[in-house]
Amino acid sequence: MQQRRRRVSMTDVARLAKVSPATVSRVLNNSTNVSEEARSAVLKAADSLGYVRNLGAVSLATTQTMTIGLLIRDLGNHFYGAVASHVRNQAAKAGFDLLIVSCEDNLESQMRAVRCLLGHSVGGIIISSGRVAASVAEYAAKFVPTIALATGLDLPTLNSVRIDPQSECDLAQQVVEHGHTCIAVTASTSPLTSALHARTANFLTQLVISGAQTHILSIQSDLGEPLYRAVDEAIDAGATAIMAGNDAIALAILEYFDTIGLRCPEDISVTGFDGMGAYRSSLLGLTTVEQPVAKLAESAVNMICQKILDGSQATSQMLIQGRYIAGHTLGMKKK
Repeated sequence: MQQRRRRVSMTDVARLAKVSPATVSRVLNNSTNVSEEARSAVLKAADSLGYVRNLGAVSLATTQTMTIGLLIRDLGNHFYGAVASHVRNQAAKAGFDLLIVSCEDNLESQMRAVRCLLGHSVGGIIISSGRVAASVAEYAAKFVPTIALATGLDLPTLNSVRIDPQSECDLAQQVVEHGHTCIAVTASTSPLTSALHARTANFLTQLVISGAQTHILSIQSDLGEPLYRAVDEAIDAGATAIMAGNDAIALAILEYFDTIGLRCPEDISVTGFDGMGAYRSSLLGLTTVEQPVAKLAESAVNMICQKILDGSQATSQMLIQGRYIAGHTLGMKKK
């Protein structure tokens, strides 16, 4: 019977090439942060040993693993699709593999996704979902370094990289400075929408501080008739501007205005948030705040890689400033 040959490890390649396993991983991930001499030595050693990468268990000579797990809400969403793309690129540059799992908006699906990542021995987990339960993030953090990326979770025990709340307050102040004194703000009825809950709270806080009258537009996770009824109520209450929690909601409101003959911003103003993909189109001209996804992703990957490599237990929290996009859906209030 033919004996099965022992699988060559990354450590074997590193030993023959006289470099670290991290350098081997960077070379195999086509990272530019490697000297040509080291790259040549690694490729020659890998070829000589017949190295075949084991994507299920890539590890350093220590117990560290060179794989990051990304739990994401919806790859079909403009925002989360961009997050996944940038995280993937940044992980490759750092010499790490990336394992992506998606989840639904419920606790069971999210816990299953985390356990899947842990079962594949990832060295750390980045969670990017505006609807992730805090208990899911805290559970993951018990086992590996975990970072909440672009969520509304703000826990002292949890690593996070997110938009600076001041960006949300600044947008609310822009609406006030356009003369609006009765302003509606969308609010989700779902208990899991942490990102929208935090954004709504920041909008409302700034509006109240600025002396504006506020009207809360409670909506369900799915748009359509419930949203339209809430918009009608806001208009009846005298709102002259509506601040939507994200660009998708803002667009749905604009489409509804079109069906009922309201002009924006002549009759009523609308603002969004995220500034991603098609929502950035000048044809739409949405007044919004752009979340700098590339910078958010880069910061999260750098943070998780550092924690994996140095074993730091300290909690890190980073805020990234957003960029106001004037658009033309926010106008001066009629006198």
